[in-house]
Amino acid sequence: MLFSRIIFLSTLLTVVVSYTPSGSTSSSSRSQFLKSAFASTAAIAFAPDVTLANDKQLNLSPSDIAAIVKKDLVENAFLTNGKLTRSIYDEKATFTDEIDTYGLDQWIKGTSKLFVGPPGSRVSLVGPVEASDKEIVFRFEEDLMFNIPFKPVVNLSGKVVLERDLGTGLITSYREFWDQDVKTVLKSAKFK
Repeated sequence: MLFSRIIFLSTLLTVVVSYTPSGSTSSSSRSQFLKSAFASTAAIAFAPDVTLANDKQLNLSPSDIAAIVKKDLVENAFLTNGKLTRSIYDEKATFTDEIDTYGLDQWIKGTSKLFVGPPGSRVSLVGPVEASDKEIVFRFEEDLMFNIPFKPVVNLSGKVVLERDLGTGLITSYREFWDQDVKTVLKSAKFK
């Protein structure tokens, strides 16, 4: 990302330095233009390096994408708080659990608001994260604390299947398969 910013600035600087406003031969006009153009782009070019929706990690190997998903689950507990690595997901990805289907932004926001992240909630990886060019699969077990009065905690386990686009390698579908039915999960609620 930083390298592309440097290339962008170099190109911009070359264009600006060679620019002379029409009808003007004054070097001060060129200098003024250069100062204003550089000042307005410098803030953008040297802004903190954040992952934007367009900064996707395309065509990652199965082992690389599996490592990212594992980190998201084990270190970030993304099933409890929505903190996933967005750059490996297609912006049009769908997220389906045993209750409904959501878009990417809706799932991230909803998960972060509905549940209390660690240490209130706990999620564990059960076995390896298995990945191919077509999909990523892992099993999980979790205690989910709801972010509502009395903070009920439910226990559930299951597997997640993440389907990948064969052209981009991005995840296009997230699907949870619970080992228990919804009624059993809700009956498991304990209050902290």
